[in-house]
Amino acid sequence: MKLLFKTILKHYLKYITKFVLFIRRPTIIVVAGSTNKPFVRDEIKRVLEAAGKSVRANPKNFNTEIGLPLAVLNLPSGYNSYKNWLPIIFKTWAKILSKNFPEFFILMLGTSDPGDIKYLLKIVKPKIAVITDITQRYLEGFSDLDELVGEYEYLVKKLPSQGLLVLNNENNRIKNLSKLTKIKTVTFGVNNKSDFSVAQITKTSQGQLATIEHGDKKKEYEINRFGLHHIYAFMIGLIIKQYVSQEEFQDSK
Repeated sequence: MKLLFKTILKHYLKYITKFVLFIRRPTIIVVAGSTNKPFVRDEIKRVLEAAGKSVRANPKNFNTEIGLPLAVLNLPSGYNSYKNWLPIIFKTWAKILSKNFPEFFILMLGTSDPGDIKYLLKIVKPKIAVITDITQRYLEGFSDLDELVGEYEYLVKKLPSQGLLVLNNENNRIKNLSKLTKIKTVTFGVNNKSDFSVAQITKTSQGQLATIEHGDKKKEYEINRFGLHHIYAFMIGLIIKQYVSQEEFQDSK
């Protein structure tokens, strides 16, 4: 009975979410990869909100077949309780007329088995995709790393021609994903061949100073957290900010 209810719920949430997104048409940014997704999600959200955008990001681990629709609809989970799910289901249609629907969604995509990304992309149609890293951390459901990479290959191929792909240039498997598409691709890393690269890191009592190079520009930023992964998240935020501002300029012409 539980399996049947979950199947019905999964498909109901899928189609109501697709309908809501079709009506409201927000810009969807997805963050995928084996590591660092929450920090990247939070940094993109911070950057867009600072630019005056209305933004919604999926909370906690709402990144799967049921969690992702709930994140879009801004609804809680009923978990394993039928009683809790009923009022949530009744609230879904009200989301179509919601006055507080955001311009941007930042959604983490989770994949633990083959086909997960394909299913999630039947629900959301991202314009921007960020791939943070691909490791063997969540390999249990896959036969090998190549099969896991196939999930991200599918994501890259599904991005629209006017979209943006942001890739970790330190991982060769990720870097090679750029060969699968002709859309605008921006890389980040400590490698000076990256579009956004870390030239220098200086630790401070509050965090770190990172000198970031982009083209012929070099600038030092203060990041009040420790670790290279936070610098990567910061660079991704800069990339998204630049892309969104360029899009606005083109639309205003």
